[in-house]
Order: sequence, then structure tokens, then C-alpha cells
Amino acid sequence: MPPKKSRSRATTRRGFGRIRELPSGRRLASYIGPDTGLHKAAQTFDTKTRAEGWLSAERTLIDLETWEPPALRNLPIAVPEPAPPVLFGAYAARIIATRVSRRGQPLSRRTMESYKSLLRLHINPTFESTPVQDITLAMVRDWYSNVSRVRKRGRKSNPDQVHSEVPTQRARAYEVLRMVLNVAVEDELIVKNPCRIRGATAVQPAHDPTVLSPVEIGNLASAMPETLSVSVLLAAWCGLRPSETFELRRRDFNSDCSVMTVSFAATYREGKIEIGRPKSGSTGPVVIPSHIRPAVRTHLDRYVDSPTNSLLFPDPETGETMREWVYRRIFNAACVKIGRPDFRPGEQRHTGGTVAAQAGGTLAEIMERLRHKTPAAAMRYQKVGAGRAQALADNIAKLASSDGEHSAEQP
Repeated sequence: MPPKKSRSRATTRRGFGRIRELPSGRRLASYIGPDTGLHKAAQTFDTKTRAEGWLSAERTLIDLETWEPPALRNLPIAVPEPAPPVLFGAYAARIIATRVSRRGQPLSRRTMESYKSLLRLHINPTFESTPVQDITLAMVRDWYSNVSRVRKRGRKSNPDQVHSEVPTQRARAYEVLRMVLNVAVEDELIVKNPCRIRGATAVQPAHDPTVLSPVEIGNLASAMPETLSVSVLLAAWCGLRPSETFELRRRDFNSDCSVMTVSFAATYREGKIEIGRPKSGSTGPVVIPSHIRPAVRTHLDRYVDSPTNSLLFPDPETGETMREWVYRRIFNAACVKIGRPDFRPGEQRHTGGTVAAQAGGTLAEIMERLRHKTPAAAMRYQKVGAGRAQALADNIAKLASSDGEHSAEQP
């Protein structure tokens, strides 16, 4: 009996790939891919022609350099989960905590606390839980129209005193909101900043700063206690901020008291006094007018200890750095004595800038004297004061007269 022939499986070899006939009569196509691996079709074919068509399609993908293993083509595409929304409150807190000044330095404590206060009182009540991406121009307009311009009374305020209007409050809150959303644009969280209200940062003061006349400056200095009298003369005639006056020390004056160097300022925040650079880093020398130099020398001799770091105006209760409200209480009482209860400690600096302008100081000279960084700040003192136009005309007449006399003497 002849041996039984085994059933063979026909395999067709080709220039690319191969086709094998299965016992079922269907065809299985496969090929060696660019990755040198063997790749099989995901299904079998009922005819040879269809198997060849699949191989041809695979070869085309290889020639076009768009090929990838067949097993990977039908995998489900992983859809990333949407990122959680970035809420304004947490985002703003992070931005302010990492904010730096134009010089690349960390923000001062006073500036940082101001930003946090504006966020807490005026911005977060509306936007804290709102995703940054959802804040719109309409929302900003509604918020801006409702921001309070009235300062709330503090715990130590006079209960009979009415709420005072603070026109800068709303403008500054808007600036903080705009600053945070500008960073959001840089971080590509939003495409455009919704803070686009025209004139939102413009401030119309509730009242013009009060300026004392030279006679009133002298009267106010006389109404102060002897140990603090010179503080008025220096602040009003040299344009000092109260915080700068509190930190003046013996070492800040030269031997004849003709020049004073402003290097530090004392501010009281969160229950403690912090000594730092003056506002905007405005340090530098200030020439003391000659008419108050004797009073400064007398004060140094009588009331200031001999060590160079001795304070000129220590707190009368503690002997340490003056606390702002202690000075204000004494200062306000003196203002009442001279009939100017409307004058405030901070307006001594404005008085200094105004008298410098009335004395003929140029914009650059006033900037140097008050240690301003920008002309805009010094421009506030360039307004023509009462009677200044007549004084200027008189000076022109004197100049013309003296020049005529001088010319007449020439041969």
C-alpha cells in the first residue's frame, strides 16, 4: 500500500511579503517591516487577491514613510483628562507671593501687605472661586462699579467719625486685578486680559492736599513738644515722609547740619516696627535750608544722645522708634492749637515740595530734593500757588531793572 500523502499548505513567496494558505482555505498575509519584525494581518482573507491588496497597502505606507506597526494602529487614543480649573484666589496669591519689583528685587513688606489687603477686601469676595479662564469684561465692569470707595473704620477709630472716602482704593484694586490677569496672559491661561475699562486707574483726589505757609510751619513747630518741634521743620522744609522722619539718626547729619541723608524708614505693620528703605527706594542727601540749621543743631545738642545711631525723635512712651499713631496724636493736637485741624502729617512732604516749587525749583531740582524717581510725581508741586504769578512778575521786573542799571554803568 503506497504511503498516504500529507496535505501541504501552499505558501506564495513574493517580492514583498508572503501569503500562506491555511487548512481552511483562507489566506494569511505577512511581511518583514522596517523594524525587522514580522507583521501579520489582523484578519485572514478569503481570496489571494485581497491578501495581495493588503500587502500592497502596507508597502505604500512604508514608501511614504508613514508606516507604523499594524498592531498599534487601532489602539484607542488616550484622551487626557481635563486639567482642573485655575481658581483666581489661589492663582492671585501665588502671583503676589512671587512678584518682584522692576529692579528684580522681592516686593517690600508694605507693598506686599497692600496687595494682599486689596485682594482680601475688594477682589476676592467677587472672584476668589471663579476660574481665571471664566472672567470676562462684563464681570470686571460689574465688579468695578460696585467696589467701595469708602474706608471702613478701624477698631481704634473715633466712633463718631464718618466713613472717609478713599478715591484711590478702587483704582488700586483694579490695578492689582489687571496685574494678576496680565500674568495669566503670559502663562497662556487666557488669550486677552478682560481688564479693559478706560480710565479705571485714573484718580480724582477727594480733596487737594493742604499746604501750610512758612508762618504756619513755624507756628506748628512751636505748638509741638520741644523734643518734636524740629521734626516739623525738617519734614515741612525738606519734604520728608513721616516714616523717614521717625528713622532719622545722629549719623544722618554732617558736622554743620547743612546736609541730611535719608537712608531708612520705619513702618509699623502687624504689631511690629520694620526698618527698611524708604518708599520706592528714594534714598539720598537733602540740603537743609540755612534758616532751620541752628534749630537742628540745638536739637542734636539737647535731645539726642551722643552715639551716632541715636534717634532724633524717639517714641516718648518707649524710647524706641516712634510709632505712627503716637506721633499722629501729638501732631493732631498741635494742629488744633494753630487752627489747622485739617492738616495731616503726610502733608508736610507736600508742603516741602510746594515751597520748593514756589522758590523757583525746576522739575529736575524738585525731583532730586524729594528723591522722586519719575517726573510725574514731582509735577504735582509745579502748580502755580496763590500769589506766585505776581511774585514771578516782580522778579522779572527786578531782573530787568538790575540789568539796566548794570548796562548804564558800562563805558
